[in-house]
Amino acid sequence: MATTLEINLIRRIAMGDTLRRRASDSPDKEAVIEFINGRRIALTYLELHQRANQLTRGLRTRGINQGDRVAILGTNTSQLITCLMACFKGGFVAVPVNFVQNPTDVEYNIEHSGATAIFADEALHGLTEQVAGNIDRNFVLVTLAGAGTDAFTCFEDVLVGQSTDEIEDIVIEDDDMAQIMYTSGTTARPKGVMLSHKNLYIATLNTVISIGVNKNSITNAAVLPIFHITAELFALVSLHCGAKVILQNGFNPQSMLALMESEQIHFAILLPLMWKALLACPDINKYDYSSVKLGMYGMAPMDAPTLKKLNEVFGCPFITGSGQTEINGIATIMDEAWVSAKEGNIWGDGSITSDQAVMDDQGNFLPGGEVGEVVWRSPQTMLGYYRNEEATNEAQTFGWHHSGDLGYLDEDNQFCFVDRKKDIVKSGGENVSSVKVERSVLACPGVANVGVIGLPHEHWGEAVTAVVARQPDVELSEQTIIDHCKTELGGFETPKKVIILDELPMTATGKVKKHLLRDLYANLFQEPSA
Repeated sequence: MATTLEINLIRRIAMGDTLRRRASDSPDKEAVIEFINGRRIALTYLELHQRANQLTRGLRTRGINQGDRVAILGTNTSQLITCLMACFKGGFVAVPVNFVQNPTDVEYNIEHSGATAIFADEALHGLTEQVAGNIDRNFVLVTLAGAGTDAFTCFEDVLVGQSTDEIEDIVIEDDDMAQIMYTSGTTARPKGVMLSHKNLYIATLNTVISIGVNKNSITNAAVLPIFHITAELFALVSLHCGAKVILQNGFNPQSMLALMESEQIHFAILLPLMWKALLACPDINKYDYSSVKLGMYGMAPMDAPTLKKLNEVFGCPFITGSGQTEINGIATIMDEAWVSAKEGNIWGDGSITSDQAVMDDQGNFLPGGEVGEVVWRSPQTMLGYYRNEEATNEAQTFGWHHSGDLGYLDEDNQFCFVDRKKDIVKSGGENVSSVKVERSVLACPGVANVGVIGLPHEHWGEAVTAVVARQPDVELSEQTIIDHCKTELGGFETPKKVIILDELPMTATGKVKKHLLRDLYANLFQEPSA
């Protein structure tokens, strides 16, 4: 008769096992590619697997045990990927930290999660020592990318002398926590989203099915930071399928175009402004893009002329979708047929593993065409917010995950996004979708990016205001943008004021920091004091 340990090992769904499988069936296949000082460096699946095993054992010898939290502060490097996989193998709880937050939030992520080990790039040692010094806890400190110091053990030194054999003495249950990923906090402290091994495992499989790719068409350029759920998810998807992850730190249009050809990239998910930057590159027609099978954009709307041009240049379909850290990536997906057939900010139908509905504040499901909050049910849905039962209960009211996004289902059951609840502009008794206005402004020649906000106004309540980033070396006037919007929007939707800047304040994941714009221009429409 099989023992409990044997039964658990037979049926377990731990994320670390995906790497073991690929190391077994594709040991010599390249898994992770990075470029250091212009030199291409590759890790095969066998090498990545062995290094993750060594790191797991190295951490255990330093007192890090199953269930302990490991904070990870780093750029997109092979060491970061290795650290993530070691956490999954060892049953440690990974805590990817957005290190470009203000130091107070970085410190909160580490303190609140209960992390006892911190991996940090050499360039982040100062920040790490600053925040760790404010926390009454002893830490194991390890350098991710870079050299070791008296305080930080060199990454390679943790591996030295450790066996590369598979870790066999750790049992991980499906619902064991795999990571805590903190959401951005704008008006309150960040919330720690608890994701289980099952959440991550199902999400990777769902993504493959929902975007219509297979293990031969998912080589992915990781441009967005992996401390964000979107970039992490697609990196894990590629590793799950035995494909390559091409690691990039920062976005350079010229380099990205060259990579598509040299690395035979199949798939890329970029922000709309990144796709636009590719189209604006003078060498756009220099490279061969025949390997690219699918493009994806998210986190902001894309105007129709840009989508059409992308189809023409790259010769592949472009899709979009939406999700959240709380639902572990993609919850809704819009395939190519609907992208080309519909206008507006359409996210699509629920993904393969997600139920999708629209609900009012009393928990009633709304019929097609009525605006409410989009809600989801899925095995990808988070376990909850770490040490925040009140927020967990609020997000999971009526047995569904509440997204905070407003919209409606159209006649084809596609979710039409209206706005974030907090971003709706209430002007003159009308609800104005900031996203709809942004889509119109983005279609105006010379506009690189935009954030639309509502500002206090004596007559309108809130005045629709567009804060625009112009394209480099382009003359752009407020009246030009307003005149353009008048051709596409109603009078109550057209911006009352347009502010033109060289750049907008952005999060590390490409979202405009609207709360900062609201604070900065809060008095824009107030009458000057006598």
